[in-house]
Amino acid sequence: MKITVLGPWGAYPKAGEATAGYLLEHEDEKILIDCGSGVLAQLQKHIQLSEVTAVIISHTHFDHIADLGCLQYACLIDTDLGNRTSILPIYMADESNNNQYKAMSGTEIRRIAVGEALSINELQFSFFQTFHGVYCLAVKLEFANRTFVYTADTFYDDSLVQFCANADVVIAETSFYKSFEAKKYGHMNTTDVGTLALKANIGKVYLTHLPHFGEQASLADEVGEIYPGPIALAYCGMEIVME
Repeated sequence: MKITVLGPWGAYPKAGEATAGYLLEHEDEKILIDCGSGVLAQLQKHIQLSEVTAVIISHTHFDHIADLGCLQYACLIDTDLGNRTSILPIYMADESNNNQYKAMSGTEIRRIAVGEALSINELQFSFFQTFHGVYCLAVKLEFANRTFVYTADTFYDDSLVQFCANADVVIAETSFYKSFEAKKYGHMNTTDVGTLALKANIGKVYLTHLPHFGEQASLADEVGEIYPGPIALAYCGMEIVME
C-alpha cells in the first residue's frame, strides 16, 4: 500500500502546490482522501482522474474540498466520454445529511459519520470526530495488521490517543509552532503533535497542514523534543509505503 502526499499546506497552497490531499493506492483501489485547493493538478502527475475509485472527505472547509466540484465535473465528462464506467462514491463527513454538495452524473455523495465503518474491498476504515470548527472526522485504515491514521483538522485532546494508539503511520496536522496557542483555532501545534505521538506509541509521524510562516523545517525539531521516534515533514509528491 502506498500513500502519496498531494498537498501538505493549511489554509491555501504554496505557489504551484496544494492544500490537503492524499492518494492511497492498494492493488486496484485508488482512494483520494480530501480534495483541497490544487489537489487535482497534483493528482494528475500520478494517475488519471478517471482512475480514482473512491473519495473520502474529512470535512467541508475549503482547504479540504476546494477542488471537489472540479473533480465532479471531471467525472461527468469522463462518464459521457466513456472513460469512466462506474460511479465515483464520495464519502463525506456530514452530521446533518444536509450537505451542500450534490451528486452529478458520474458521482454519488455518501454520508459518513463517527461510529460508522467503511469497507472498500479489503480496506477497513473507521472514523473519529475531531475537535474543529465544523463536523470533522479523522480517518483510520486497518489492513493486514497495519494501521494508518490521518488526523484531519483538530486541536489536541487525550481522546485522540486511543484512536491513534499503536498506529504504524500517522499523518498529523501540525498547523503551528510550539510558541503559538493552537487550540483556539481548532488546530495542533508541535507540542500537541509530539505529545500525541508519544502517548499513542506511533510508529512514524508525518507532519502536514503546514503553516506558511516561519521555518517549516523546525517543526520536526520541535516535535522531536517530545517524541523520540521517526518524524518527517510532508511535501508534495512524498510517497509513504506501508508493506
